[in-house]
Amino acid sequence: MTNYLKILLLSLLIPLLTACGFHLQRTPPLAMPLHRLYLQTPDPYGTLAQSLQQLLLAANVTLVNNPSQATTILHIEQNNQSEILLSVNATQQTRQYNLHTVVLFSVTNAQGQEIVPTQAATEDKPITIQASQVLGGSNQVDSYYEQMQRNIAVDILNRLASTDVSVMLTK
Repeated sequence: MTNYLKILLLSLLIPLLTACGFHLQRTPPLAMPLHRLYLQTPDPYGTLAQSLQQLLLAANVTLVNNPSQATTILHIEQNNQSEILLSVNATQQTRQYNLHTVVLFSVTNAQGQEIVPTQAATEDKPITIQASQVLGGSNQVDSYYEQMQRNIAVDILNRLASTDVSVMLTK
């Protein structure tokens, strides 16, 4: 009787998971010219570069160490972060900031001809820091910036997998 009950519960649970839209995340397919890529970035050991490398490897892209070995080059032209003070409370202790990250990127072929023109990927995150959290706030800000960099890496990969970019790459 217990085995029957387990099977019944399992058979009810599977349709419930699929009905809620649950799907395993997968890496989007990239156009063939991107399968042998050189990643050119001003900060090759930063969070953005590390995240991009992991995502590209998961998408079956061969990352080469020299641009002359690549069919395409992903250029990270700029990676800027800024903090904008949004508000201060009456006692001037609570501060609300908007963390802003902008990454400019483009794709060229091995000869340096631009295939995908420069695009901007941006991410914003509003945060509130209490006066008592000022010392811990910088760790919190660093953590938010790292998460924003990972989100931008996913955005860049999704753009590279888009139909528009695939058409540009195969012309």
